[in-house]
Amino acid sequence: MKISKVLLVRKKSTYEIQALEHQESKFLALIQNNHESIKKVVQAHEEHKASLNLITQILDDKGISYVIKDRSKITHKITDVDLVITVGGDGTLLDASHFIQGKIPILGVNSSTSSSFGHFCLAQGHNFKHYLESIENDNIHPIAILRLELLINNISQNDLILNEVLLTHPNPAATSRYLISINADFEEQRSSGIIIATPAGSTGTLKAALGQVMPIYTDNFQYLVREPGLRPNEVFKYQKGILNKLSCVKIVSKMRQAKAFIDGPHLSFDFNLGDEVMVRPSSKFLFAFIDKNVNEQFK
Repeated sequence: MKISKVLLVRKKSTYEIQALEHQESKFLALIQNNHESIKKVVQAHEEHKASLNLITQILDDKGISYVIKDRSKITHKITDVDLVITVGGDGTLLDASHFIQGKIPILGVNSSTSSSFGHFCLAQGHNFKHYLESIENDNIHPIAILRLELLINNISQNDLILNEVLLTHPNPAATSRYLISINADFEEQRSSGIIIATPAGSTGTLKAALGQVMPIYTDNFQYLVREPGLRPNEVFKYQKGILNKLSCVKIVSKMRQAKAFIDGPHLSFDFNLGDEVMVRPSSKFLFAFIDKNVNEQFK
């Protein structure tokens, strides 16, 4: 693969944001006192900075043009680059993925192994050059990873779902009330919300809620009703299941206010009483350099 131009998407470390940029007095006092809650923050910052410096040095040595952007500053679809490299953890790759809709591949680099698991990150700072050269020499190829599409009242939202979407009441202590349909009739339910996850997302929140881990390369997806509010002798027909690429999940809200949280807490869409929400597989896969067996460790 010919790599001439790269977009480097980087996270800002907690230390960078709170100590260097905002100079928050309480945070600085915790640092000064070596408080238990922030012991790893400085280490993670130094690791992240060293990884970013190493990556840019390698790109410079190879004569590869690159632009560095903070993940929070990306506002438009990513075009005109050969490769997107994320420098951070899984959250950085998730954020960047929302702006990729073509076949531009993405490579995740876990920049701080002391603070980040890096499930989606094939590379780390110390082996980044190896993986970059493997890509250049066509020794490794990107895997097509399923994403999901969110529609509210038949209007497709722009941000595709790489991990999962949580449909729920905006207050975590409140009951979610809705009608749900899986390719058939609607059923009335009460719960703490519905998780709808891709194979990539089957190792996170879905697994914690006792969903099933799936291979990252499959085009099936999965739904699970969290904490169903079953009354005595009541059974919900639609409680969890694995669905194929022709299926969809629909809900009709019985809540005055509700939210669809995409890939974590930072990106959400509002919907309200009587609104219909549909989640279905998208034809726009994400092409990522990742180990095809990465999910097996969670089984």
